[in-house]
This record gives sequence, structure tokens and C-alpha cells, in this order.
Amino acid sequence: MKTHLLFRFLTVLPLAAASGCDSGALMEPAAVTTQSSRATLGFIFDSTAIATPPTGGLPTTLLPGTAFSDAMLQRGLVGTTEPFTQTDTLGTRADLESASWKLERDPSEGQVLVLNKLGSGPQTPQEPALLQREALARLQRWGIPTAELGAVRQVKSFIQSEENGVVAEPELHRHKTFVMRAINGIRVEGHRAVVSHGPDGSFQRALISWPALARSGHLLRTRLTTAQIEQRAREALWAEGETTGPVHLSWKYVPTQLSTGEWALTLQVAAVMPPVTGTTSTEEPRVIDVDVSAVP
Repeated sequence: MKTHLLFRFLTVLPLAAASGCDSGALMEPAAVTTQSSRATLGFIFDSTAIATPPTGGLPTTLLPGTAFSDAMLQRGLVGTTEPFTQTDTLGTRADLESASWKLERDPSEGQVLVLNKLGSGPQTPQEPALLQREALARLQRWGIPTAELGAVRQVKSFIQSEENGVVAEPELHRHKTFVMRAINGIRVEGHRAVVSHGPDGSFQRALISWPALARSGHLLRTRLTTAQIEQRAREALWAEGETTGPVHLSWKYVPTQLSTGEWALTLQVAAVMPPVTGTTSTEEPRVIDVDVSAVP
């Protein structure tokens, strides 16, 4: 029997092409190594990431709802003039197909999937920084403005085959560009785009969750002080059964769909506790949402 294993290799590249930042950096796993070490500590807050409260409003330029039209998706995102035929619909979701491409879109959820039916050619030397720029340019042609671009990460995914107990050498599967959505440098939870290129550098796939934002109805700021937020984080952690350990605090925007179908953002703080490795098990990092009484 032949099986395939898929894994990724991270390449860190300069982010000069994108504005904003991912403020939700996790603490290093080495910060806590055993359950007993956590038990000997009180809460130790790292509040560096929330030292400066958000002050900016909603950017003037945002991804428009019209970006999810067939014409804009085919021309701007896929970049083809091939005619498409609608093959299926379910609510606001539609599936379309051309000679070379499959396209799924759901404007209500802001979700898009693009698949290249032709596949990739043989592997050729590729420059990750160039593929990252091409991915960002594709997203911007589709309609994502610079003001909504957050952290960008470039990775390689590999596939490895196993047949009759013999494991083959890993083969490059995809070059992937992960683009996070951010407003005024603050990450929007759950919103991102992943653009994949084949080993030959050809555009192969895009998986996007980036719904159109409303022009009003957002709660982007807080009047709470850092000390008040720390106390709320402490109470939220207690409510989840935590009593001790290091905690990293960071801003994030949480999206909520309005009755108009557009999405509004609410400021929250993520309280992150690092993983704990014991003698028989590993506890994953805990992320607790902290209400900060956000205001417009």
C-alpha cells in the first residue's frame, strides 16, 4: 500500500511589501517545560503588545463587496479570460468551472477557493521572495488594499510517499504564501488568504476568507487602562480554571456578521498561556478571549 505524508517548511522573508503586523505572537514553547513549574508561579503578564492602545479608525479603502462578482474573481484573482460555467449553487455559494480552473465563491462568508485543474509542471528553481510578491500582487489586483494587509509568511510544503514500508525522499509540493488580514496593524481573527504556487512557479491554488467589512458599526477602541485589562484577563483565566503561569496579552479584532451581510469588528485581547510539556503529555497553548468594553 502506498501512502503520502504532507508537511511544511517555513521560510521567513522581509515584509516590506505589506503593511501592518501580526500582534498575536505566541510565547516560546521553552518558556514553560513542566506542569510543576507552572504551578509554582502566579500570573505573570507580558503586556508589551497592548502598551499602546488602538487609535486609528477604519481605513478609507477596503476590499469591496463587488470583488466577489464572477467578473472580478475571474479577471482579478484567477487572471484568465476563459469562459466559466456555473455548475452548482447552494444559498449564496456558487461553483464555477472553465477549461483550466475551478472556482468556488461565497460572498456572504467572504470565502473563495480557486483550483488549477492542469496541475504543476516539473520543479524548477524558484525565489521565495518573488513568489511572495506575486501572491500579494494577485490579491491586490483582486481588490485587497494595502491598508488591510497584515503579516505575511512564506512556506514550502513537501509530500513524502511510503510503499511497503519504504519511505521515499520528500518532494516539493507547493510554495505557499499566507497573508493575514489586519486593520491598523491589529490582526483580524480568522481572516486570511493562502496563495499556492507549484514547484514550477505556476499559480495553483488560492484559499481565501476575507469578507467585505461594513463602513460603520465597528468597535475599534477601548478606554480601559493596561492595568484594568490585566485584571479582566486575570478574571477570565480564573473562569477557565487557570490560576498561575505566564500570560502574553495582545490585541485582536473579532469579526461579527451584521444583518446587512457585511462584517463588523470588535476589539478584544487574547490572553495566551504557553504550552506545557509533562512526562507523559503536552498541553497545547491556551488562548482566552478578554472583553475590553470596546467602543467605536
